[in-house]
Amino acid sequence: MFKKGQEIEITNLSLLPKNVFHLVPKELFDKFIDKNGNYDCRYKKEWGNNSQFIHTTPTKKQLKERVADINWSKYSIKKKFLLLKINIKKISAKVTYSSINGNTYHHIWGKLPKGSFQTVKVGRSKDGRFCI
Repeated sequence: MFKKGQEIEITNLSLLPKNVFHLVPKELFDKFIDKNGNYDCRYKKEWGNNSQFIHTTPTKKQLKERVADINWSKYSIKKKFLLLKINIKKISAKVTYSSINGNTYHHIWGKLPKGSFQTVKVGRSKDGRFCI
């Protein structure tokens, strides 16, 4: 058992799910994607709390219930969000995980190369909850 927030490095990426998920406002996605199509929200105050890594979840359900609806449902309903479906096997950066309240969260310690993720527009209900 490890302490809340402790980062454990994953050295065998085959133990990870094929895909992990990340949610971002479209306007910030557009800001954080470089001219080569690589996405990087690390060290940004606007998204991810200036974190050294990209926050992800192993399932869309966990992202919706444990992150998005809790933290971002109060954002204006007009704000557009994108779901990034990240193929972990196409990442060369270090990947760690931590466990919070029995839920695993994966952290990617580098930018997401073009071709390692797909974007999907995310709808929202009238009360701001995410339709993921």
